[in-house]
Amino acid sequence: MARRSYIFAGPPGSAGILMTVIEAALDRSFIRQAGTDPYIRADPVAVYVGAHDFEDGDIDAPDQTPVALQTNCPLLVDIRATDRNLDRQQDAAARIFAAIKADARLNAVLVDDMQHVLDITDAGAARGS
Repeated sequence: MARRSYIFAGPPGSAGILMTVIEAALDRSFIRQAGTDPYIRADPVAVYVGAHDFEDGDIDAPDQTPVALQTNCPLLVDIRATDRNLDRQQDAAARIFAAIKADARLNAVLVDDMQHVLDITDAGAARGS
């Protein structure tokens, strides 16, 4: 099974903002088809955005505190290298996460294979709230 690169994002109701940030980062537009989650094909990388079934506390931050995935980050960005090039996949995930962080309107958690939280950004902290 291939390793996966995920970005959890929120708050609830922010899918439009998230997809706009990703489109700008990748210079591509999402494809929206009935019955499927929106996706971008930037061969050999594919990016999917949708809801997820993970719960708060399913993964811990580096400081061992539980991450509120469902409460604060109900959206999932699934980044896949279709050629199974892990470096390319992780580079795309890092580029998308950097764009989200720079935009400063979203909460986001960058995760490697649901095993390691690589980075976290909190929109409230960026605004000083």
